[in-house]
Formats: sequence, C-alpha cells, structure tokens
Amino acid sequence: MSCPHSFSPSSASRLLATAGLAVLLQGCNTTTPAPSATPAVVVPASMPAGCAAPAWPLEAKRHGAQGRVTLRFTVEADGKVSKAAVIRSSGYPALDQAARDALAKCVFNPETLDGKPVASKVIMPYQWINE
Repeated sequence: MSCPHSFSPSSASRLLATAGLAVLLQGCNTTTPAPSATPAVVVPASMPAGCAAPAWPLEAKRHGAQGRVTLRFTVEADGKVSKAAVIRSSGYPALDQAARDALAKCVFNPETLDGKPVASKVIMPYQWINE
C-alpha cells in the first residue's frame, strides 16, 4: 500500500502538501512489534504539519526532471528519522537525495504501543512534478 502525494515547486503547493503530509502518513505502511497476550492499543506514527517540503534541486528543475521516489525509514521512539533508504528511485539521483534530505529534518510523533512510544518502519513516496 502506498500513500502518494505531490510536491510542486510553487509555494502554495508546498504548503498544501506539507499540511496534508500528516494525514497522508496515516495511510502509509507501518510495522509494529508483535502483540502481547492482551490486546494492545497501537497508534501509528504521524508527522506534524511543520515538516518542510523538499527543496527542488535547481539543476533538476531546469532540466525538467520529475518522478516518484519511494523511501523506507524508521521513526524512532523519540520521533527522529533513522535508516532512511531509497527503495524506488525517481530516476534522478538529485530528486532522490532532496527527498531524503528533507525527511532527515522531519520529526514525527512516534508510534505508540499501549501509550508508550516505540520505533516503527514507514514507507512513503514523494512525487516530484515539474510545473
């Protein structure tokens, strides 16, 4: 399952995409530890709307580069991102790296298990549209 969303170079689109990221992330793939004998209450990781959209690499924009990069990463119990990897390239290394760089600056609300923060894995795509 994926949660596609678009990032365009315009400020209005970036603001809209950033604000919607927390909602979109709820539909992303996450994994949690195996449940205990009693049912656990799991709340998936979510990202505050303050996470900045990736900066568009100028050279890539000038050359009309666009595409979708899919990232896999871990949201640690403290909300920081670790182990970010490109699992599907946009076809443009500059776009892939810009998405990873922006993700590294994000802080998530970590997943919780029975009210305690836990690390979780997330898969999230960035769609680059050169308008």
